[in-house]
Amino acid sequence: MLPSNVHSIYDSYFDALPFSPEVRDKNLCDTERKGHIKRIVPRPGLELVDSCYLLHESCKVGVQSSAAMVELSFCLQGSGEVSVAGSEQVSFMPDSCSLHLMRDFRVEFSFQADVPFHSISVGISVEQFDAWLSELDEGPAYSFEGLLGSKAFRRFQMPILPEMARLLPNLNGPSFSQPRLRKLQVEGKVLELASLGLDTFLFGHELHRSKSTMSRHDREKIRQARDILLARMESPPSLIELAKMAQINEFKLKVGFKEEYGTSVFAYLREKRLEKAWSLLRDGNHNVSQTASAVGFSNFSHFAEAFRKQYGLNPSDMKRGR
Repeated sequence: MLPSNVHSIYDSYFDALPFSPEVRDKNLCDTERKGHIKRIVPRPGLELVDSCYLLHESCKVGVQSSAAMVELSFCLQGSGEVSVAGSEQVSFMPDSCSLHLMRDFRVEFSFQADVPFHSISVGISVEQFDAWLSELDEGPAYSFEGLLGSKAFRRFQMPILPEMARLLPNLNGPSFSQPRLRKLQVEGKVLELASLGLDTFLFGHELHRSKSTMSRHDREKIRQARDILLARMESPPSLIELAKMAQINEFKLKVGFKEEYGTSVFAYLREKRLEKAWSLLRDGNHNVSQTASAVGFSNFSHFAEAFRKQYGLNPSDMKRGR
């Protein structure tokens, strides 16, 4: 069997990105190309990667490896294309979750210029993946080899489920900056997220429940409401106005939005405002008060408090750290 080395595969990927060596090798930010990479190894055979890019030129990133691994990946912002040798071209989209199985593979990622991209991924060794599946005492018997067959790459994809959306913020921001119990805290959340993801993709438990609670038409209306909300981030409509604009009743909007995105309409808006604020501050063309206004915060102290709660640092620290 081919070697399973999660960390070497990620090394190859980040080596191919147009970042400085310091950023590729450490948990640092690249102020020139506006990106960050945060990597944590909570236990052997697992790696958590939080990566955010804002590249000023469109680029293609090619990765080839003879190693093997499993990856649970969450695209939080941005989009792009992935070309897999010997397979069709696939897309990654915001608010989507993917399970990848790969070995002896060659892929090419396409990123567009000046389009923020943010993902959180959990890399899992084949040994750890098979060990987890071997402990199951019911359902079909799965294994890495059985799922992948003769292919070099296999992908499953679905929208991020509410349960996943609630876990993801705990893997970012303050939990990364806790010096003493950081790995222990992250390991617990990673294991919970991996358990939910594998249960959903391989056995369809959460996916089946999620699909049964809202029609496809209602889901389309909820996503339309989300798009309207993001387009009018600086001055958003009220909940009643948003429901009318998306042509869905207010009750369905509130319940369906939480089911689809794991949080309320305006909690989601706040999170996306803060993500945009992070990008604006990292870009360096806006001061803190300008940034707060640009993302729709009329009260500066409320903005600073919300930013600090989500990212574990003051917005002014972003300016000093450039």
